[in-house]
Amino acid sequence: MSERETTAPAVPRLRAADLRAAFASAERWLTANRDGINAINVYPVPDGDTGTNMLLTLRAALRGIEELPDTVGETAQRFARAALLGARGNSGVILSQMFRGFAEALDGCDDTSGPQMIHALCNASDVAYASVSQPIEGTMLTVLREAATLARESIARDAGEDAVLHALIDHAYASVERTPELLPRLKEAGVVDAGGAGVAVILEGVAASIHQIELPEEPRYRVGDHVATDAVEHEGHGYCTEYLVLGAGIDLRGIERDLLAIGGESLLVVGDARTAHVHVHVEDPGPALSIGARAGALDSVKIENMQTQHEEWMAGHDAGDDAVAAVPIALVTIARGAGIADAFRGLGATLVLAPGEGAKTSAGELLEAARRAGTSHAIVLPNDKDIFMAAEAAARESNGFITVVPSANVAAGLAAAIYYRSEGDPAEIAAEMAGALVDVHCVEVSTAVRDASVDGIAVREGDAIGFVDGKLRHGGASHETVLLAALDDAVQGDSEIVTV
Repeated sequence: MSERETTAPAVPRLRAADLRAAFASAERWLTANRDGINAINVYPVPDGDTGTNMLLTLRAALRGIEELPDTVGETAQRFARAALLGARGNSGVILSQMFRGFAEALDGCDDTSGPQMIHALCNASDVAYASVSQPIEGTMLTVLREAATLARESIARDAGEDAVLHALIDHAYASVERTPELLPRLKEAGVVDAGGAGVAVILEGVAASIHQIELPEEPRYRVGDHVATDAVEHEGHGYCTEYLVLGAGIDLRGIERDLLAIGGESLLVVGDARTAHVHVHVEDPGPALSIGARAGALDSVKIENMQTQHEEWMAGHDAGDDAVAAVPIALVTIARGAGIADAFRGLGATLVLAPGEGAKTSAGELLEAARRAGTSHAIVLPNDKDIFMAAEAAARESNGFITVVPSANVAAGLAAAIYYRSEGDPAEIAAEMAGALVDVHCVEVSTAVRDASVDGIAVREGDAIGFVDGKLRHGGASHETVLLAALDDAVQGDSEIVTV
C-alpha cells in the first residue's frame, strides 16, 4: 500500500459544495500544468494549445456553478451545460462530453459517494466515446476509459474507496505513458497524448480535493525550469500588460512574487538574469510596470484593454462597428487578420468572428453569433479543423438553426463562401458550399522548433517544414524550396487558382 493510501482519510458523502470544490481543485492543478501540456505537440511547430483549450473549458464550466445549486445532480448538470457552451477546441468539446456523461450518472442525486463517482466516470467515458464519430485509441478517450475501468473493477473486488481513487490516478498517468504504443504518430514524434495528460491532471485535482490532501509542489508536466508561471486567465477584464526587463542580476521569481502580490493573473515571467519577458493581466497596469522598472530597464511595453478586445471580438468588427444587419440565412465565419476578414465580407459574410492569437471559438460564442446574424438560419464556416466539434456542438444546441460547412482552413472557407446566398433553401445552399471543399488543397510552411520524425519525414530544429492538407510532407533548409515542393504536391493537372 502506498503512503498516500495510508494517510488520506476515508471518502465521505459528497454534497454540492464538495463537488464544486473538487472541480475548482482540478482547475488549479490544470492551471499549473497547462504550459507543459501545451508543449506536448506531435508536429514540431509552436502551435500546441490543448492545455489552454481544456483549461478554458473547465473555467467556463466553473462559472456555470458560481451560484451553487442545492444538489449534486443539479450542480453536475449546470457544470456540464456551461462546459459545452464554453468548450474550446476539440479537446475542450470532448472534455465537455465527459462532463455530460458524468452529470447524467448523477442526475437526481442529492449527494454522492465514492462508488457513485466511479460509476459516473465510467458513464463519462461512454458518452465521450459516443460523441466522437471515429474514436481513436491513444487519446484522452483512452485515458479516461482505462482509468475508470480499473476503478470499477476495484470496486467490484470490494477494495476500499480510498485505495480505488488512488489507483485510478496512478492508472490514469500510466495510461498517458502508454498512449504512444496505441497511436503511432505519438511514438514517432516521441511524445504522449496531450489531451490524455490533461484528463489525468483533472482527475488528480478532483481526487486531491475529495481526500483533502495537498497536490505536488511541482507540476506533472513542465516546459522548462526557466519558465516561472502562474497562468490564470483573466476573462475579458483589466489590462493585458507585457514588457521586457533589461539589466543584470534580474530576479525572475522576485518579479513573479511581486506581481502576484498586486493580484496579477495569467502571469508568465520568462528569461534569464539579463533579460526577462513579463506577461500579466491586472486591473491597473501602473504598479505592474513599476515592479518591472525596479528590476531593470523597461522595453517593448504593450498594454491592451481586455474588455475592449472582448467586445470587438464578439462583434467581429472594429471597435464601434457592433451592429449586425441580420439576414434570413446568415453566414458566420471565423477568420484572423483584417485582410482575410474583408475577403469573407466581400463574399457576403454576415458576421466574421476574429479570435485572438491562439484562441479557439467556443460553441456558446458561435451560437450567440448565429442568433445575432440570422433571422431563420445560419451557416457556419469554422475554417479550422480544431473548431469542428465546437461548431457541431453549437449546431446541436441550436435545434436546427445552424448548419456547419466543415471548412478546415481559410482557403477552403473562401472557396465555400463563393456559393453562399442569404435567401433560399438552407440545406441546398450548405450542400453547394460543402461541394466546393472537395477540390481545395491547403499548403502551409512553418519552422520546426525541435528535432522530430513525423509521417516518415525527419526534420531538425530550425528546418523549414511544409504541410499539404494538414499533413507534414516536406522538410529542408530553405523555406522557398519546401514551399515549391509542397505546391508541387498540391497543384494537380486540373487546378485553376493558387491563392497566397
